[in-house]
Amino acid sequence: MATKGNDMTRDIIIGDLHGCWAEFEQLLDELHVTDADRLISVGDLVDRGPDSLRLWRYFRDRPNSVVVMGNHERKHVRGVLSPSQEIVRLQFGDEYETFRAWAAELPYVFETEHCVIVHGGFDPNLPLDQQREDVLSATTGGTKHLARTLGDRDWADLYRGSKPIVFGHRVVGDDVQRWGEHAWGIDTGACHGGYLTALVVPDFTVHRVRAHADHWSIERRTWERPLLEAQSWASFRFKKLARELGVLEKRRSTVSRDFAASLRAWLRALDAALPALIDRATARCRELEAQHDGKAFKHAAATEPYPGLLFSAHAGSLDPATAKTQLNTPEAIERALKAFGLPVPERYG
Repeated sequence: MATKGNDMTRDIIIGDLHGCWAEFEQLLDELHVTDADRLISVGDLVDRGPDSLRLWRYFRDRPNSVVVMGNHERKHVRGVLSPSQEIVRLQFGDEYETFRAWAAELPYVFETEHCVIVHGGFDPNLPLDQQREDVLSATTGGTKHLARTLGDRDWADLYRGSKPIVFGHRVVGDDVQRWGEHAWGIDTGACHGGYLTALVVPDFTVHRVRAHADHWSIERRTWERPLLEAQSWASFRFKKLARELGVLEKRRSTVSRDFAASLRAWLRALDAALPALIDRATARCRELEAQHDGKAFKHAAATEPYPGLLFSAHAGSLDPATAKTQLNTPEAIERALKAFGLPVPERYG
């Protein structure tokens, strides 16, 4: 689980980057970074900021670089995607699966001669080689484990290992937070308009640059509509669609409410197409009834593209509600309309 590094000219340990390329570039310029310097990210390289793809490519391709597994990388690896991960999935496009494979190989700990680097947590009751991955990466499960184990005590207050731990994840304010010589918290909230901080080892000097903007607020607004459009609304069952529409319509955002309105209009158009679909299915049922009696009709109807609709028509029970029970997603209705040669309403968007 831990990866040991060799001595280098300098180790430049960088707090949570979260896609903040401009601040990262400025920090490197101010530190006069050379190829001999080892760059170490405490994790959360991606998500929330505008340039996750560029940062990933840089760390992937630069020799003498290390990225520790953060809870955001772990979410991508495990396929647990909240909006910030969904944005990155869209930003990465065809490279997304390559990124996930790369992230799956990240170490949860990186140990140097002078310190131990983790993303967000450490169990002070266990040695380094027995640490839980969810604790080190500060996932929700790891945080709950520390709460059960330590109560309301902070692991950084309790840690007394032979080397200081340098970590991110926890936004500690505009400047680093120290727990004596035992722990350094260096996430100073770059993606939220704070600072991007680097700890340079072995001298343990702190360097930081002010964030150029509250990137996450901007990204949320910028990507709100693309995220909504990327959802597979047509594959949702109608009950789920109703719930999701209710959520969208209660949001303060006009973007969400406008999108919900376009979804509603599309669903109404599908409902309006159902009578024609029922007429076509009923007509086909009558054709089969004229050609076949009894079991022969059942066998013939069973070979049709939508036998359930034909059987309901045969029983005299085919109505819009029955059709939507059988065709329980919008795309199912679209396919049925196509199968019966009927026009398909234009989708939302």
